[in-house]
Amino acid sequence: MANLQSLLGNLHTFNVAARTLSFTEAAKLLHLTQGAVSHRIKVLEQELGFNLFVRGTRKLTLTEEGRRFQGTLASSLNNIFSEIDDIRHTELSGDLTIATSPGIAYEWLIPRLADFKAKYPKFNLKVMTQELELDFETNNIDVALYYGASERPDVYRIKMFDERYVPVCTPTYAKENHLFEDGMNSLSRVNFLYASTSTVWSRWAKHHKVDIDIAKQCCVFTHQDMAVFSARKGLGVAMGRYRFVKDALESGELVSPYPGMETHKTHDLLCPLGSEKRPKVRTFLNWATGQIDQTN
Repeated sequence: MANLQSLLGNLHTFNVAARTLSFTEAAKLLHLTQGAVSHRIKVLEQELGFNLFVRGTRKLTLTEEGRRFQGTLASSLNNIFSEIDDIRHTELSGDLTIATSPGIAYEWLIPRLADFKAKYPKFNLKVMTQELELDFETNNIDVALYYGASERPDVYRIKMFDERYVPVCTPTYAKENHLFEDGMNSLSRVNFLYASTSTVWSRWAKHHKVDIDIAKQCCVFTHQDMAVFSARKGLGVAMGRYRFVKDALESGELVSPYPGMETHKTHDLLCPLGSEKRPKVRTFLNWATGQIDQTN
């Protein structure tokens, strides 16, 4: 790769020197010293096996071979730059597949996608939702957003933000069941709402050193976001992720009758290692990270 970069640098230097017919002018344009330009040309001539310039006392001219080579090179470079522009243009349109969990999709991603589409209207978005992490290759996923994603060496990761859990319910449910008045003692009357795969209530109870039987009175769902949705409808108390219930708490739609719990897991942006350099993936990553300040 180093040899390739050196060769491309020497070719570019020659192209500029051939246009200006001056190592001094080429050095100014390339932000190099005149000696560095001269050295690059000499190395290129050695690699090609013929001279590119006739070096006069005050004048620099191309050899016949140099003229032929410069004509071919200029055309090739134009084609390369044109192809790069075409690739970049193509990569900023077409399909973009995003994988995430239902809760993150409903509460964070989808409310922001109108902004993304307004900025990048040529993208066709496909949002795939599942609680468990989806395989990038099998599902042709470009980028993913998950909470507590597993560590993998073949995945590029950007930490978005931390999270903490807070028990939530409607003000009416809290009032009817005297949750604020009786504090932790009111847990015996609570209808617990949670996902079948979640252990968050058990971890919360252990963290706060309280003894509760969440299976005694409960509603169990396949997805965590269904538990929070049910809490909004007055069915009981769900464990919400603060980032996603903050607006409802601030508006008074939901209240938190019990203390929260910090978590060491984070929300992360993910993509296959190496694809973070692709224009369309990089565009989404840059946009998503730009949303963080609006989330805090």
